Amino acid sequence: MSVQDLGTKTKTGILYNIAAKVAGTGGQVVSTIILARLLTPVDFGIVAAGFLVIGFATKFGEFGFHNGLIQRKEEISNKHINTLFILDFSFKLALWLLVYFFADPIAQGISKDPEMLAYLPHILPVLASFMLLECFSTTPYTVLKRNMDFKTTSIIKTVDKFVAIFSSIAFAFAGFGVWSLIYSKLLSVAVAGILVMAKTKWVPKLQYDQQASRELFRFGIMIFLRNLLRYGADKIDFFLVTRFLGAQAIGFYDKAFEFMRLPQKRITRAINKVIFSAFSRIQDEPERIRRAFKKLILAVSLISFPILAIMGLVAPMFVTLLLGDQWEPVAQPLQILCIAGILRSIDPFLNSLLTATGYVRSTVTRRAFELVFLAVATWFGLQHGIIGVAVARVVAAIFVMILMVNIITKVTNVKWMDFLGAQLPAMLYSLLMIAAMYFTGVLCTTIWVVPEWVMVLLQPTVGVVTYIALIFLIRFKNVDALLDEIRSDTKKIRLKLRKKIPLMGRPK
Repeated sequence: MSVQDLGTKTKTGILYNIAAKVAGTGGQVVSTIILARLLTPVDFGIVAAGFLVIGFATKFGEFGFHNGLIQRKEEISNKHINTLFILDFSFKLALWLLVYFFADPIAQGISKDPEMLAYLPHILPVLASFMLLECFSTTPYTVLKRNMDFKTTSIIKTVDKFVAIFSSIAFAFAGFGVWSLIYSKLLSVAVAGILVMAKTKWVPKLQYDQQASRELFRFGIMIFLRNLLRYGADKIDFFLVTRFLGAQAIGFYDKAFEFMRLPQKRITRAINKVIFSAFSRIQDEPERIRRAFKKLILAVSLISFPILAIMGLVAPMFVTLLLGDQWEPVAQPLQILCIAGILRSIDPFLNSLLTATGYVRSTVTRRAFELVFLAVATWFGLQHGIIGVAVARVVAAIFVMILMVNIITKVTNVKWMDFLGAQLPAMLYSLLMIAAMYFTGVLCTTIWVVPEWVMVLLQPTVGVVTYIALIFLIRFKNVDALLDEIRSDTKKIRLKLRKKIPLMGRPK
């Protein structure tokens, strides 16, 4: 694939993924507000604990096969695709059987809370079905990602998301309680499987090739270790909160974490799914990777930093006004976690850079350190409840960032100044934006006394306007170059829109 074709496909894929994620975010925020008033923190806590187990089982059964297929330099055939499905489904089936027969001891192992133990043994086998259903979508999704067909992937994932959103609300209104969050997940993953198989015209076949299996294992085994450690590092705080603080505490902590992760889930992941494929195609061109990495970090930081800064500042009013007074304990942990979120928004690209260029072993080592460090920090943080756990997450995020960038500077052409310099504009703009928002808040509480709901709308509006204005008032060469590139890339789209929509005028 030529440089131009790869660049075009990468940018197009990013745009489609971001559009899909933005569409899904609006729906998710609305559904969260509705469900938070129909269900209780305990309901959310029970489901969060259930997915804690299922998520671990899923990571344990993946073995990195899918990334191995994407990263493979040679062409793939149907034998690779069907072998991938058979391996994936076989491992997931074995894990489902384990969960089904050992649901009681698993539930007792992760929680001491009587409310949680009353539900978990019944919920876990049903939730585990999610792993089996997901196999029918992950394999064709992998083929689409390898071919960089992110338009199709984005459309189907958007449909998947809205099926989950609307069905969860419908089930909750119908009185299904905690099961609303479970049935909606199963329904959405089933719909996604049907759609992606229909689009790729792929159906599972009992076609297993030993050579293809060895090739997938060769790359996938280190990915498996990395993913297992990554899941442990991502969820060890959830496990300890579930185990020692109970269903309500994990319900609050999970909700705070969910809001903090919105930029990462909706923006960072959307971009990263494309970037891994793109980095894999240029893995033998270190200087080209360095330039792409700097541009990538700049773009992501410009988007994610202000979102998290705004969220952290308005969290106390936002949580109680939109979710209700019963969710007030979410506010302070959310503010603290937003600091970790700024670092986490960059983290996936560090992993993708190393994985795509073949340095998977380095990411495995990093994840092992992260798991141990976060476990120890969370253990001490538990003494101060979920606020202490949130602080532990911030400390761990700083430690991980330093460790990861050190690894990258040793094995690639990327330097510390490349990493920090790319984030400098977003840091400066965000700090000045926060100052403007804070000053607005002071005025609205001391001079103009306004209702809380007005503040929730006014402060973010001031923040967004200030941030955009700063981009054009305080000029950075790399930001200007990025904006020029975006204008150039979107020119064709704008011209098409002007032709289709007369109100937008004729192109000059």
